Amino acid sequence: MLTDHERSHLAEHIARYPEKRAGAIYTLQFLQQKYSYLPDEALAEARDLCGLSVTQLDELATFYSLLLRRPVGRTLVRICDSIACHLAGAPALLAEAQRLTGSPLGGISHDGSVTVMPHVCLGLCDQAPAALAGEREVGRLDQDSLGELLASLKTGAEG
Repeated sequence: MLTDHERSHLAEHIARYPEKRAGAIYTLQFLQQKYSYLPDEALAEARDLCGLSVTQLDELATFYSLLLRRPVGRTLVRICDSIACHLAGAPALLAEAQRLTGSPLGGISHDGSVTVMPHVCLGLCDQAPAALAGEREVGRLDQDSLGELLASLKTGAEG
């Protein structure tokens, strides 16, 4: 639940736009940072602030790949699977990530440390295959460096 201070902050931000709905993405990003994903309750809070229905907000959240509608591990690892990364080995990395975490893509590892998901273009084509671990860019991945990355996330050394 939003605090009065958070609600005031969001209302001030939204007031900068000519229409309240223009602040929806910022509001959803803020709520995701607060909850780590966008539960139904977060959409209800955004509805009251942005003047959009919960259905419209759900459509936004499911359209934008950086917004999440279900829980994830402590660190979200997005492995790019666009053409440059695909050709450089992303499919093998995605399979290895499933093996190492013991969970399907989009699932949460058994220890809760990580969720690995494919992602359409991170804009790191010059570092293919690449990933985004939390907010950290990781490029030129191979199976060994992916294993090291996931192990460091399990121990809390990254993220």
